[in-house]
Amino acid sequence: MAFLLVSAYLLLTHAQGAPVENGALLETLKSQVGLFSNKSEHYSAQVRPPGTSRQIPQTIIIGVRKGGTRALLEMLDIHPNIVVAATEVHFFDWDENYVKGIDWYRNLMPFSYGNQITIEKTPGYFTSPQAPGRIHDMNSSIKLLLILRDPTERVISDYTQVYYNRVEIAPINKSSSLIC
Repeated sequence: MAFLLVSAYLLLTHAQGAPVENGALLETLKSQVGLFSNKSEHYSAQVRPPGTSRQIPQTIIIGVRKGGTRALLEMLDIHPNIVVAATEVHFFDWDENYVKGIDWYRNLMPFSYGNQITIEKTPGYFTSPQAPGRIHDMNSSIKLLLILRDPTERVISDYTQVYYNRVEIAPINKSSSLIC
């Protein structure tokens, strides 16, 4: 896809014979082909490829923090018959999203062809008391992929990430408070 975008960009800039101001042409191309930052909110602005529609996921990945759910999703996304939601949707575990309804949820999914499987990943569904019933009410035959990890390895990984984020963020917060 990146090759296609760069080719189209070069073709158009060459055809127009003028330099591109502030990347405006590139941004136009991105929006026309549906390339945006990795945020599910932008799916609604994508151009719909012919023969596709937004499907409610047939599979949901659930699990624990630092359990490997993101890695699994990225590996599955390599397969041409799988499309994945760009971010964790938190539809079934957050009441403020659930009350928006199933059409809102569907609209956050990527466009897919009939032969493709749509997958969503929100590990928080695993620890949510209301998520199982809500998921079952939507689709009683949905496939849930539960990712677990050795508890000791997981807590060390979680601690390391929290510690690293504090070490990285603390100098930024201190320097910004000195500026104020």
